[in-house]
Amino acid sequence: MSNAAEGKKWSKKKKAIVIVLSVLLALIVLVVAVGVYALNTYCKTADYDVLQTNQNVTLIAHRGMRSVAPENTAPAFEEAGKHGYWGAECDIYRTKDGVWIVSHDSHTYRMMDKSAFVEKKTYDELMEQKVDNGVNVENYPDLSFCSFEDYLKICKDYGMVAVIELKGKNNTEHYDEIIDLVQQYGVEAVYISFHFENLEKIRALTDAPVYFLTQKISDEDIELALSLDNCGIDFNGNKAENFEKGMIKKCIEKGLEVGAWTIDDTGTLDKLVAEGVTLITTDNITK
Repeated sequence: MSNAAEGKKWSKKKKAIVIVLSVLLALIVLVVAVGVYALNTYCKTADYDVLQTNQNVTLIAHRGMRSVAPENTAPAFEEAGKHGYWGAECDIYRTKDGVWIVSHDSHTYRMMDKSAFVEKKTYDELMEQKVDNGVNVENYPDLSFCSFEDYLKICKDYGMVAVIELKGKNNTEHYDEIIDLVQQYGVEAVYISFHFENLEKIRALTDAPVYFLTQKISDEDIELALSLDNCGIDFNGNKAENFEKGMIKKCIEKGLEVGAWTIDDTGTLDKLVAEGVTLITTDNITK
């Protein structure tokens, strides 16, 4: 083969390599852009209008009253108490040194001024972080994490039921610590989780009510809930499928307690009440 032919062949290879690398670079840029957009959307603070209902419902403040204060913080739980909520829902994780702390996410990126995995930091390390996201965050310049004990104390002070979401599948061997703290503060508790095995672990330690969280109610969900004493179903009340397929009524006919989350408009609340649902988790609806 002549040098000219070899050079032409090599030129074609280089061109192909450049095209492939360009496509890969474009894909990487697209993935990063989509990721940044998704992350910014996830971190964005929602705008809430505080609404009122005259319906005879039991209201649970979702992560505290996050429509007026940053979610899962002491001010949010205190506002829930002041507004007369029956219960305040929280999410808990266990720190590296064995302290239960309130946080919806396993990572601090969305709500705090520093990034860290909650379970990989000590309580003192986490308390050095400050809340920098959430409704009216500017009113709380020195706000940090709310410990589980502080949350329980607020529930006791305001007579609210502690609605405790058990996150992930870690630290189930330490659930006895949660039960002990609830008993220590003398509050009524309800336990909820998307992981049914978490509820089974809790049931072995207490006869308090538990609710299996689900997006869309299935026959399997119903059977699981029926297999555990004092277990209800808490579903996404904004999913049309739960209404269209008659799954709500099926739960009620089976004798299950049912709740719905996260209901932030009175129209959906009214629709749920018409179906027989009276346990409502909300960000912004009050009585």
